[in-house]
Formats: sequence, C-alpha cells, structure tokens
Amino acid sequence: MIRRGLLLASVLLATAVLAQPPGPALAEIEGIVAVVNDQPITELDLSQRVILLEILGDLPAKGMTKEQALRAMIDDQVKIFESTRLGMLPSDSDISDRINRIAKGMKISRDELMAKLKARGISEASFRLYLQASIGFSRLISAKYREDVKVTDAEVDAKIAEIKREVGSETAKIMNDPRMKPVTVFSLMEIQLPVDGEDPMLMQSRAIEASQVARRFKGCGSLKAASEGIFDVKAGKKFDVDAGKMPKELRAAFDKVGVGGAVGPMRGKNGVQLIALCGVRTITPPKPDFKMPTRDQVERMVTNERYDKIEEQYLELARDKVYVEYRDPRFAPQ
Repeated sequence: MIRRGLLLASVLLATAVLAQPPGPALAEIEGIVAVVNDQPITELDLSQRVILLEILGDLPAKGMTKEQALRAMIDDQVKIFESTRLGMLPSDSDISDRINRIAKGMKISRDELMAKLKARGISEASFRLYLQASIGFSRLISAKYREDVKVTDAEVDAKIAEIKREVGSETAKIMNDPRMKPVTVFSLMEIQLPVDGEDPMLMQSRAIEASQVARRFKGCGSLKAASEGIFDVKAGKKFDVDAGKMPKELRAAFDKVGVGGAVGPMRGKNGVQLIALCGVRTITPPKPDFKMPTRDQVERMVTNERYDKIEEQYLELARDKVYVEYRDPRFAPQ
C-alpha cells in the first residue's frame, strides 16, 4: 500500500509538472544553438553579444550575423580554456579595473555603464565573462609571442606610405565626384500683387502695375519705393535656388536683368507676381581634410595587425581543444 501510494503521488506530481507552462529556464534551454565544453549558447546569447559590442563601440562596420556572433562566443570559450591552462586568467579585480577604464573611455560612470547594459538585457556576469576571455587571451599572446609582435622602422615606413596612397586615391575619387563641383546659387524673392477672382481686366491691370514695379525695382531692399502708389504689393521670403537646375529661359531672363532686377510679370498662385534676383553666390564644397596619424599611432596599428594575425593563428589550432556540439543545424559548419 505504501509503495502504491508513493507511485500514485509520483504520477500526480509528474502530471502537475508537465501541465505547467514552460518557464524562462526551459524556454532558454529550448533555444540552445550550441554547447561548448558543457556551456550552452542560446540564440538570446547571440543577440546579446551583438548588442554588447554595439554598446561598447566594437561592432564591425558591416554589422555581425548570428553565425559570426556564435563563432566569437565559441572563441571566448577557447580563450578561457587556454588562459586557464597557462595560468593567464585575470582576477576579479583585473576585470573590474577594465570595466572602469571602459566606462571612462565612454565618458560615463561605471554605474551608468552597467545600467546601460542592464537596460538592453546584458547581465554583468556575461559582460565579465566576455572581458575575462579578452584580457586573459591578450596576456597569453603578449607573454608567448612578445618578440613576434614587435615591428621594425621599415614596416612602419611601409604602412605610412600605404596610408598616404589610400588617402590620395580616396581624395581623388571624392574630388572627381560631380557633387564636389562649385554650384552657382541664386537668392530669389517673390513679389506678389494679389488679384481677387478671375476677372481678365483686373488681371491685365495688375500685370501693368507689376511691370511698373519691375522697371522701378533697384534691389530687394527697394520694393517699398518701387511699389509707391500701387495698391497691395507684398514681398515674399527669400529662397535659394541652384541656378544649374533652372529652366533655361528663366536662367537667361535672370542673367539679362542681373542682380537687383526682377523678372515678370507672370501668373502667380493668387494673382500676378514678379521674381526678384537678390544675389548670386558660388558654393564650393570643402575639400576632404584628412589628418595623417602620428608615427606612434601607425606603429600601434601595425602592432595590432600583427597581434590579430597571431591571435587568429593560435585560435585556429586551439579550437580543436574544446568540444563543440551544434544543436541547431543552421549554425553547424558546412
């Protein structure tokens, strides 16, 4: 009877558990895309890695796919494995110091940085794990390949020459862009002589008055004098127009009257109008101003490139030391 009672209780308990809706932990387990050395990586982890790099300003210019994010997270486990094996793992204090430096570089406080991460769903634990892998592996490479990452003066000179060639090529490409050519801009002003209704006689009368204003017009500041004795003459706001995009006939008319003249009369929205040429100016787009990096900056650039190459070579060999099980076939290597 006791055994039957225990069996019945077990069945009822199992039924109750199965009847429960899946909680966050179960949902997360269902989203596992890979397992690396018994550490599960979910699709949520991949999305959060992209967000983390975006916040830190380390996201590649072309963005990052989930496949690339998974590769980066697998490499983190490789880095931690190798750093642990060679005694290069950073301490909690080292990681905290790095967080403080990152916050300072972003010109925010540590608390503000952590709040920013939390607001985007990034836990402090996952952030510290990311830094643990980065710091530990940097130490490993620096210690193991210190001599290999050193660069010579000749390599720095070659890099400077390469940068100058690239800058020259890009500058020439920009300067040959049609948008870099000087643009002639006309500053115009509408002069309105309103007409109520569609009476042809009234329209003709206002056109004659507009012609009188145009003859007297001596510049955009002279409208009051030019319209003396003529009822209801209104000046509109000034506006700029690219002269190269004007209809040829209108451009020719402005060239004929010159600055301070008025073209018209012509039919306007609410009556008769003139268009006055208030000024002409040429806009020349600024030339690209590229500041060459200093020699020290170029040396660091070459050193970082050398470091990145060594790091990738090391990872290529070390990846075989970790166990990766792809649970989602979409992410499995082809």
